[in-house]
Amino acid sequence: MRTDRRPSRAEAGRRISLLAVILLLAACAPAAAPASEPTEMVSIVRRLATAYVSPTPGEEERRLTQIASRPTATIAPLIIQPTPTVYIGIFLGASGGVDAGLPIIDPARYQGTLAPPVPTLEIPACPFAPDPVFGTTWASDPAIPRALGCAGEPVTPYIGSIQFFERGIMYWLPTGEIFAIAPAAGGGRFWYVAQAPPEQTWTVPVPEGLRMPTMGFGAVWRAVPGVREALGFARGAEQAVSLSFQRFDGGSLLADTSAGQVFAFAGRTEGIAYGPF
Repeated sequence: MRTDRRPSRAEAGRRISLLAVILLLAACAPAAAPASEPTEMVSIVRRLATAYVSPTPGEEERRLTQIASRPTATIAPLIIQPTPTVYIGIFLGASGGVDAGLPIIDPARYQGTLAPPVPTLEIPACPFAPDPVFGTTWASDPAIPRALGCAGEPVTPYIGSIQFFERGIMYWLPTGEIFAIAPAAGGGRFWYVAQAPPEQTWTVPVPEGLRMPTMGFGAVWRAVPGVREALGFARGAEQAVSLSFQRFDGGSLLADTSAGQVFAFAGRTEGIAYGPF
């Protein structure tokens, strides 16, 4: 005989509570991954982000660059350092007068020290002195050195030509220069040409024993006004002569060393002839 025993109500409640606890624990446990599924590895790639700058900036970029690089002007303050004032003199203290406190200076102490020195003007010496070949007789008249002034060059010796006339003389230098001289007491007259003028061929009656000059002397005699009338006709032919010549600021000296005589000419192309000495 089978006897069925039903559980009591209390026992049934315990079973239900146990089942609820089992289900709750099963729900909280982590689910295991299926064994058949592979595990995937996730890799993270990091990249550096940079801003792109165009090699050719636009108008707005240039304007922003100019504003950013504009310097700020800084003006340093001007500082003036005070300096003491120096007084020269003797202070006598307060006197109560109008000039109280001002220095009193004795002007006698500074006599002759405050005026600027007067410059001394020195007359420069002549660059050249008259050559000893002319001697000193020509300088006996003070008017002659004053008229000639300083020598402008050293003396030059020449072998020239000479021709005597009725009332004068002519000298020719190898440089082409010609002097026509009409001596007189106290100062005669001379004419000078750097080169003889073109020769003229006209003639005039010549007194017996005289002659008309030719070549350079003849050209000066015919062409230069006053020479023919002052000198007259030639008394002989040209001759060679030793000469020494020196120029001055206001004239020249001519020494005829063959005859031992000196002429001083005050002027350039014509003027006063002093001598012979």
